[in-house]
Amino acid sequence: MKKKLLIVEDNEKLLASMSSLLEDHYEVYEAVNGRDGIDKAKLNIPDAIISDIMMPEASGYDLVEELKQNERTKHIPIILLTALGEDEKKIEGYNYGADDYIVKPFKFDVLLSRIENLLHSREELKKLYDKAAPIHHEFGVKDPLLSHMEALLVNHFRFRDFTIPEIAELMNMTPSKLEREVKKLTGMTPIKYLNDFRLNKARHLLEKGDKSIFEVSYALGFKSMSYFGKAYKEKFGIAPSKTSAV
Repeated sequence: MKKKLLIVEDNEKLLASMSSLLEDHYEVYEAVNGRDGIDKAKLNIPDAIISDIMMPEASGYDLVEELKQNERTKHIPIILLTALGEDEKKIEGYNYGADDYIVKPFKFDVLLSRIENLLHSREELKKLYDKAAPIHHEFGVKDPLLSHMEALLVNHFRFRDFTIPEIAELMNMTPSKLEREVKKLTGMTPIKYLNDFRLNKARHLLEKGDKSIFEVSYALGFKSMSYFGKAYKEKFGIAPSKTSAV
C-alpha cells in the first residue's frame, strides 16, 4: 500500500506538477494554503508533508508549529520548500520543528530521494524506539498511565533532558500525584521506572546485535558511556559488552 503524502502549495502550477510527478509513488493529497494544509493533515494523517513557506491564511511555519504541537500529527516529517540562499528561513523553520528543506528550483529525482530518505529514517527510528520488555500487570495489559509516561519519554523528549515535573505537567498531573500513582502500580518512583524502561530497551537493542554500545547509549539519552555501563551492570549484573554482539 502506498504511503500518504500531503503537498501544501499555493502556486497551482507547481502543486499540479509535484502531484503529477509523485502520484506514481505515493497517495497524494493536495492543499492550496497553510490553513488548508493543517486541516487536511489532521484529517488524513499523512506519512509525510511537503509545504511551501510563504502562503496565504497560514504560512509553512504556522503549519509546522501547529502540527508539531498536536499529539496526532507531531510525528509526521515535514519538508519545507525554500528559495535558494534563504539560510535565515531555514534556521527559523528548524526552530519551529521542520525536519528538512528542499531548495527551489529542484529536480524531481532529488525531491523523491529526500522524501524517501526521510521516511526511511523515520521507519528506522520507529524500530529503534519499539517498546522492549514491557511490564505487564494483572490482566496482561500495561496500565495506560505507564504507557503514557513511556510515550512522552520516547516521542516528546527523545529520551533526553526529561524531568519528572515536565512529564507530570504534560500528563496534567502534579509531580506528587504522578509519583503516588507510579509507586502504587510499580513500587518505583517515576524516575526509577523510566530509567528501568531505558535500560530494558538498551538490553533488547544490544541483544539484537545490530548496534554498538555507543550507538545504544547515545540513542537512549544516557549522559555518558561510563554512567550507562554502571547503571546497566547494577540492573542486569553484567556489563553491556557481555550482552552486545557488536
